[in-house]
Amino acid sequence: MAKIRKKPKKSINKNINKKQSTPNIAEKLDNEMVAFLDTEFLTSQIKGGPPAKLVSVGFVVCGKNFEEVTRFHSYIYAEDKLHDRFQEMTGIERKDLLSAPDYELVMEEVAEQLEAWEVSRIYVWGPDKYVIQRDLLEYRKDISKRTRKIVNRILRMIKDIEGTYSAKLDLQSAGIGSLKIICGLGTEVSHNALDDAVDLKNIIRHIDLKGCSEHMLQIMKKYTSEKEVYYRLRRFREKWDDVSEGIQEKSLSLLKELGKVDTVEARALRDDLLVMCTGEAMAFPTLEEYIQKENAKTGKVIRDKNDK
Repeated sequence: MAKIRKKPKKSINKNINKKQSTPNIAEKLDNEMVAFLDTEFLTSQIKGGPPAKLVSVGFVVCGKNFEEVTRFHSYIYAEDKLHDRFQEMTGIERKDLLSAPDYELVMEEVAEQLEAWEVSRIYVWGPDKYVIQRDLLEYRKDISKRTRKIVNRILRMIKDIEGTYSAKLDLQSAGIGSLKIICGLGTEVSHNALDDAVDLKNIIRHIDLKGCSEHMLQIMKKYTSEKEVYYRLRRFREKWDDVSEGIQEKSLSLLKELGKVDTVEARALRDDLLVMCTGEAMAFPTLEEYIQKENAKTGKVIRDKNDK
C-alpha cells in the first residue's frame, strides 16, 4: 500500500524574523520614473449615500532626486450638482465640470503620459485608489473595454503610501496638511488635485532626503493624542436655554479657575461650560496654533536640520 504523504503545514512564523525595510522612494528614483497622484471626488452629503464620484485627477512625474519631468491635471465631465462644502474646499465650480473632457479621454491621456515617461509606480496618500476603483464600477459601466483595461492597468500601478510613511515617522495616520507643517513646507492645502500631488512629492522628498525634526514629530504625536482626548470628553455643542442665572454665575466662576489649569481635560470641560452658558462654539486648536503655543513655552525656534 502506497504511503500517503501529508501536505506540509505552512509556517506561520516564517516572516517573523524577516527584517522590515524602511520605505524610501528616493532610492527607487535612481533607476525608475514614478508619479505622485491625487484626485478630487464628489461625495454624498447623505449618510449611506452613493459612492464618491471622480471629478479631477492630477499627477507629477519625477526621476532622480525627485526632479520633475512633467505635470498633468484635468477635470472630468460631470453633470452632478455640487454641494456648497465641496465648492468651498476645492474651488471647483459646476461650469468647470460641464466644460471638461469626458472620462474616457482623460484616463486615456493619463495612460499615455505615464507610458511616455515609462512610469513604473504611482504613489498616492489616502483613498484615491479605492475611489478610482469604486468610481469605475459604479459610474463607468458604459465605457469601452479598451478604456476599462487602461484604468485597471493604472490601478495596478497605484500604491498607497500613507500607512508605510506614517509608520516610518512613528505617527498615527496624518494628512497632507499636517505633514506640510511638520516638514516646514507651508500650512495651506489647496484641495486641487495637481497642487496636492506636488505637495505629496515635496513631502516625500523632504522625508527621504532630509528627514523630519524630532522635536516637530514629538509635538505632532502630542497634538494627535490630546486632540483625540479633547473630542472624546466634549459633550455639548449648543447653548442651554434653561440655565438659571445662579448656575451661569457658578459656571463662569469655575471657568476662571479652569483657565489656570493647563490640561486637555480642563480645556474640554471649560469649553463645554462656555458653550452651555454663552453659546460660544469652541474647538481644539489647529496644528499650526498648537505648535506656536508649544514653542512659546520653550522659546524654541524650529529650523530644518539641513538649513544653514
